[in-house]
Amino acid sequence: MRRIAGWTAGLALALGAWVGSAQTRTLVAYAGSYAADSSYSVNDMVSAGSEFYISLAANNKGNTPGANVAEWALVGASGVAGATGLQGATGTTGAMGPEGPAGPAGPQGTAGVPGVAGVTGPTGPAGSIGVVGSQGPVGATGATGLQGGVGTAGAVAETRTFSVAHLKCYSVMAGNSLTLFSATGPGNVERIQIAAGYNSGSPAQSPIAANTLLTIAVDGQTYTATLGMFLLWNGYTTSDGVAATSDLFVTKFLGITSATSLSNETISGYRRIYIKYNTSINISITVPAAGNSGPGNIVWWTQVEYYPGVAPAGRYPATRNVFHMVVHDWGPIAPSQTLTVLPAVAGAGELESIYLVSSAPGNVEPQWLEANPILTVDGTEFHYGGTEDFFGNQFYGDQWQGRADEYGIARDYKSAAPDNTTYWSGYRYFRESPMVFNNSLGMTWSNVASDGGPAVQLGTLAVYYTTQ
Repeated sequence: MRRIAGWTAGLALALGAWVGSAQTRTLVAYAGSYAADSSYSVNDMVSAGSEFYISLAANNKGNTPGANVAEWALVGASGVAGATGLQGATGTTGAMGPEGPAGPAGPQGTAGVPGVAGVTGPTGPAGSIGVVGSQGPVGATGATGLQGGVGTAGAVAETRTFSVAHLKCYSVMAGNSLTLFSATGPGNVERIQIAAGYNSGSPAQSPIAANTLLTIAVDGQTYTATLGMFLLWNGYTTSDGVAATSDLFVTKFLGITSATSLSNETISGYRRIYIKYNTSINISITVPAAGNSGPGNIVWWTQVEYYPGVAPAGRYPATRNVFHMVVHDWGPIAPSQTLTVLPAVAGAGELESIYLVSSAPGNVEPQWLEANPILTVDGTEFHYGGTEDFFGNQFYGDQWQGRADEYGIARDYKSAAPDNTTYWSGYRYFRESPMVFNNSLGMTWSNVASDGGPAVQLGTLAVYYTTQ
């Protein structure tokens, strides 16, 4: 009521001021809130915000109150809202409405914690054993199960008797021969050991024992090599009269157990070698004829270890069946000459070993070993970084003479006058890391060097097997 009273008082004051002192009453019509698109008559009253205006002109349109005093007269403003009255008393609670429909089921709650297991009760007494029933009929045989996989083959045990043929203190004159082992029927050789001793009295003579010829005749095939090549004695018996026993070696497949200079020579060694024979075998040595080799008359100690009879099936690989040996005896070789270490072998088989012995005059580094041996297996060529790399030593052997069972440097020796020769020899076996070929095998070596002279003497020996 205070808002209406305040508005009425303001309106009376405004009208009084507008009509002057004559106190003439004029009818005023309230036309609501001002709208710009409406047309107002004289004495129409509108509100604009909290203020009230009287139209002073007919057809009053588009003239905003407060901004156009010729068209509108300010009557007054709304009074300030009075304070909120006190809250009335709470009405009585209405009657309870009817029960609504049941709502949808809520989600299942989480499972509660399992309770503590109760105490196990005492075991009841054992029941009496029932009467054994009669045996039922035998059921039908079930279906045969799947066949199991083939198991890994075990190692085949050797059932033959290990045997040795030995000779002791046999003196052989120059030009004569001595049989070390001979047999007929099947069997296989496992190891050959030879020792020689003599006194020539002259360091200028050739090494007689190293030049002695070894002959292996097996099943109608004959192979020869000097003992210097077969046992890598070349280079151990020098003619400078100095003992050469400081770098002997013993490995699983090859060993040199003694060696002195030519003037009072004793030399010995062994070689493990598998030679299968089906009908016959004969192993012999022949001492060189008299001449610069001296009087000969060497005293020999030898032994050949072998198994007589047919080997148990599976005892040896099928690729290690027929024995072959290719030898280029130690002798002169021309510069840039290419040597066929292994011929072009056709068929399947297995490579057993490669030997190389070489020499050049003077106290020199054997730089001819930089030549790359080329090994061809089943049509694929394998190039090595150098000859010394093939035999397991990257520095010619003069910094470290490594000798393992399968590869190594047998000799790297620079002799003094009057011999004045550099010797180098190496060996490589493939017994524990087999080199198996299915179609072909071959190997060549060239007498060249990248930054030094070539060798003047060279020898190679290769052993391989074929299946047929």
